[in-house]
Amino acid sequence: DIAAMLKERKVKKVWLVPFMSVAGDHARNDMAGDEDDSWKSILSKEKIVAVPVLKGTAEYDNMVSVWVDHLKDAMKHLE
Repeated sequence: DIAAMLKERKVKKVWLVPFMSVAGDHARNDMAGDEDDSWKSILSKEKIVAVPVLKGTAEYDNMVSVWVDHLKDAMKHLE
Protein backbone atom coordinates (compact mmCIF):
# COMPACT_ATOMS: atom_id res chain seq x y z
CA ASP A 1 0.00 0.00 0.00
CA ILE A 2 2.79 2.43 0.89
CA ALA A 3 4.71 1.84 -2.33
CA ALA A 4 1.54 2.43 -4.37
CA MET A 5 0.81 5.66 -2.47
CA LEU A 6 4.37 6.90 -3.00
CA LYS A 7 4.19 6.14 -6.74
CA GLU A 8 0.81 7.88 -7.00
CA ARG A 9 2.34 10.97 -5.41
CA LYS A 10 5.34 10.71 -7.76
CA VAL A 11 7.80 10.38 -4.88
CA LYS A 12 11.28 9.65 -6.23
CA LYS A 13 13.31 9.34 -3.02
CA VAL A 14 12.58 8.32 0.57
CA TRP A 15 14.60 8.00 3.75
CA LEU A 16 13.97 4.84 5.75
CA VAL A 17 14.29 5.86 9.38
CA PRO A 18 13.56 3.30 12.10
CA PHE A 19 11.32 4.54 14.90
CA MET A 20 13.03 2.29 17.44
CA SER A 21 15.48 3.12 20.19
CA VAL A 22 18.16 0.98 18.53
CA ALA A 23 18.56 0.33 14.81
CA GLY A 24 19.29 -3.35 15.23
CA ASP A 25 18.74 -6.52 13.25
CA HIS A 26 15.17 -5.66 12.24
CA ALA A 27 16.20 -2.30 10.78
CA ARG A 28 19.29 -3.70 9.08
CA ASN A 29 17.51 -6.67 7.50
CA ASP A 30 13.79 -5.95 7.12
CA MET A 31 14.13 -2.26 6.38
CA ALA A 32 17.53 -1.81 4.74
CA GLY A 33 18.62 -5.30 3.70
CA ASP A 34 19.28 -6.61 0.21
CA GLU A 35 16.68 -9.38 0.49
CA ASP A 36 13.69 -9.18 -1.88
CA ASP A 37 11.24 -8.49 0.95
CA SER A 38 13.05 -5.55 2.58
CA TRP A 39 11.58 -2.06 2.33
CA LYS A 40 14.63 -0.90 0.43
CA SER A 41 14.29 -3.66 -2.17
CA ILE A 42 10.52 -3.29 -2.55
CA LEU A 43 10.80 0.45 -3.10
CA SER A 44 13.79 0.10 -5.42
CA LYS A 45 11.74 -2.24 -7.64
CA GLU A 46 9.21 0.60 -7.89
CA LYS A 47 11.99 2.97 -9.03
CA ILE A 48 11.95 4.83 -5.71
CA VAL A 49 15.39 5.54 -4.25
CA ALA A 50 15.40 4.33 -0.64
CA VAL A 51 18.08 5.75 1.63
CA PRO A 52 18.37 3.80 4.90
CA VAL A 53 19.28 5.78 8.01
CA LEU A 54 20.55 3.14 10.42
CA LYS A 55 20.38 5.26 13.53
CA GLY A 56 18.02 4.51 16.40
CA THR A 57 16.03 7.20 18.21
CA ALA A 58 18.23 6.71 21.30
CA GLU A 59 21.08 8.19 19.28
CA TYR A 60 19.32 11.56 19.08
CA ASP A 61 19.85 13.74 22.16
CA ASN A 62 16.47 15.46 21.80
CA MET A 63 14.64 12.09 21.83
CA VAL A 64 16.56 10.93 24.90
CA SER A 65 15.65 14.20 26.64
CA VAL A 66 11.96 13.52 26.05
CA TRP A 67 12.31 9.99 27.48
CA VAL A 68 14.20 11.24 30.53
CA ASP A 69 11.55 13.91 31.17
CA HIS A 70 8.81 11.28 30.98
CA LEU A 71 10.74 8.98 33.31
CA LYS A 72 11.17 11.80 35.84
CA ASP A 73 7.41 12.43 35.78
CA ALA A 74 6.68 8.71 36.16
CA MET A 75 9.11 8.37 39.08
CA LYS A 76 7.33 11.19 40.96
CA HIS A 77 4.28 8.94 41.20
CA LEU A 78 6.32 6.27 42.97
CA GLU A 79 7.52 8.49 45.80
